[in-house]
Order: sequence, then C-alpha cells, then structure tokens
Amino acid sequence: MRPSPARLLRGALTAGVALGLSATALASPAQAVDGWDRCPDNAVCGFSQPGYQGDMIVIRKPMLSLGSWDNRIRSYVVKLSGYSSAICLHPKPGLDPEGATHSYFSENLDESSHPELDRAVSSVDVGPDADDFCGSEGRYPTMYDLVNRRPATLPASGAFGDLNRDGYADVLTRNMVGQLWGSHDYTSGSSPRLVGGGWSIMTKLVRHGDYDGDGAEDVYARDGSGVLWLYPGNGAGSFKPRVRIGGGWNTMRDLAAAGDLTGDGKADLLASDGDGVLWTYPGNGRGWFGARQKVGSGWKAINELVGAGDMNSDKKADLVARDTAGRLWLYPGNGRGWFSTRKLIGTGGWNSLGELAGLGDINGDGRADLVAHTPDPDTRDRNRLRVYNGTGDGRLQAPWTLASIRTSHYAF
Repeated sequence: MRPSPARLLRGALTAGVALGLSATALASPAQAVDGWDRCPDNAVCGFSQPGYQGDMIVIRKPMLSLGSWDNRIRSYVVKLSGYSSAICLHPKPGLDPEGATHSYFSENLDESSHPELDRAVSSVDVGPDADDFCGSEGRYPTMYDLVNRRPATLPASGAFGDLNRDGYADVLTRNMVGQLWGSHDYTSGSSPRLVGGGWSIMTKLVRHGDYDGDGAEDVYARDGSGVLWLYPGNGAGSFKPRVRIGGGWNTMRDLAAAGDLTGDGKADLLASDGDGVLWTYPGNGRGWFGARQKVGSGWKAINELVGAGDMNSDKKADLVARDTAGRLWLYPGNGRGWFSTRKLIGTGGWNSLGELAGLGDINGDGRADLVAHTPDPDTRDRNRLRVYNGTGDGRLQAPWTLASIRTSHYAF
C-alpha cells in the first residue's frame, strides 16, 4: 500500500492550479520527497523518521543484523510483489522469532498495531519465508514422527549422530540465512536449538561421530576457499572453538565422514578428487589425519558418498554411494581402509532425490539408517526428510517421513 501524504499533497497542488491559485504558496508546507518514490522496486525500505522521511535503508534480502540501523527504523515502505511480498520485523537480532510480527503493507510503526517496534527493530526478513520465520517454523525442520530412544549400548560403528548424548539421533540443518539448527529429543517436544550463524560460507558439511577423542559428535566443514575446519562437539548440542585442518580441499568433488575404516579405533574421512580417485584420510584421534591412502579410481561415476555406518552388521564401517545412473550401492568396509565387493541396494531413481545423509540409528532398533531429501509433492518450496530404515544385512526398507524442510535448507 503506497503511503498517502505526498500523494494527497500532489492532488492539492493540481486542484490549486485548476482554481487559479498559486502553486508556490501551497508548496511551502510540503514534506520532503515521498518515501515511496525514493524506495526502489522489489525492496523494503526503512526510514529513520515517521511518514517515510529521514535517512533510508534498502533491504532486498534477509538481514540477521541491521548494524548501524539497529533500533532506528520508525516507518517502512514495502515495494515487494507476488509470492514474496511478506516481511517480518524482529526486535532481536538473528531473526529471533520472539516478539516478531509480519506485514504486507507500508506503515508508520508508532501508528501501527505494534508500536513497541518503533525504534526497536534489530533484524528483518523479506521474501517467501518471512511469514514462517515470524512463527519460527521456517527456520528449522518441522518434525512429523517421534522416534524411539536408541538401545543403551551400540557398537562403535553405529554410535554416531547424537549431538547431545541423549540417546536420540539429531538432525543438523543449515537454513537460507546461514543459521545452523540442531533438532534434539523429539519425544519431549522441546524446540530445536540455534547452534550459530555464518554457515553459508561452507560448501560441504559432514559428520560421523567423534574425531578428536573426547566422546562428542564433531562436524567437518569446508569453506569457499577450500579450507577444512573441525568443529569439535561439546556434547551438549553445540561446538567448541573450531580448529583449522588445512587448505586445498576444494580440489575434492565430495567428502564423507565415514567412521573407523582402517580398524584402529579412530574415525576416518573419505574424499573423491576431480580425477575420480577415492582417498581414505586416516584419523589420528585428535581431529586431523595421517598420510592419505588411495582406495581406487573410477569414482567419477559416483555423485554422492554417505558414511552411513555399519549397514551389514559386521562391526565395520561401510559406505553408501549413488552413481550417475541413479543406482544406490553398498560398499562394505573391510576394516583396512578400503572396501569389499559392492552390492546394489537401489536399482534406480535415486537421482530424483536430493542430498543423502547418515545419522546412524534413527528409529531406535539398533541398526543404521539412511536419510534422503525428497521433493514434497504437496508444497513447491519444501522437501521431506525421508528415512530408509536399515535391515542390518545391507538392505533398506520402505521410507517414512521424519520432517519437512525448506528447499533452501540443507540437513545432515
């Protein structure tokens, strides 16, 4: 809705000229240039004064922090259209949903239904997720099914995916604004936890249990410049200060944290390079790696690697891989850093799915499962997280839906 003061003034000027009155005389009490005209199309503009006057900030994408504009907005103009016309104003930084409100129209905040936001806005969301972010459900997965607690004892090859040591597999999700959320303890109904922001710079995120020897689930992240980082878990659902592992990892097409592949009790990392060579990076139990070992060539035909755990119950970590023809393969680990003869476990159609992930035992039966991002047939901007329960002999059962997430989000 276009702000009216300047438009009414222009109408008065037109009428004055028609009556032979002096336009100059009528123009003397005019306000500054109309804020609607100053604001560019396909944007939201905040103003430092009521009436869409004063300094102006142009907002075209979600802003986790307004920086120097924190607590300065007194009025705003919405010049968005169509499906992405919603905005959400947050009194706290980071798009924290507490106290937030959504709108589709231009307003003076002191005259709005939320005058408490006048000079009290610290972050702003715009676009199709704005309504959901106000209510928080667009920020992290919407869980559908409750899962059972894992057995009290799991073999080392299956004890991974639990960030806060509560006995349940946990989902980590990076959302469209780079926030990382952990979803914990589904049976208690507790809300997901914000781990932190700034994760948009990462081009790969992988995890598979403890890599630094403290018993807590860790995460490896590769950034846009090719540096690999270890985020050591603190056992409570978040991380200690990160540790730089090294550079040059952008030469790798894919990474997979796969657990103990070499049989020494320390978790290892797999990486396939641009030439289609697969490498094992033996973990040293302190978070980084010894000299890499060549597994084999010909892996260009594989477009997804998943460290899914012990899928065939031989107490050795295995690899699940999807090829470019859309077939799914199990590569049984031999405990020496490479694999026995592969086994076809999905005959086709797996390329229609998005990312695949291994979170260990999700349904509480003690067997490793597989998670897939699948398109939601009912909603164009959402995916479903579908769980394929492992049978314990290398096969997968029919899937069930664990959660719904935005297509712009990544769960692992």
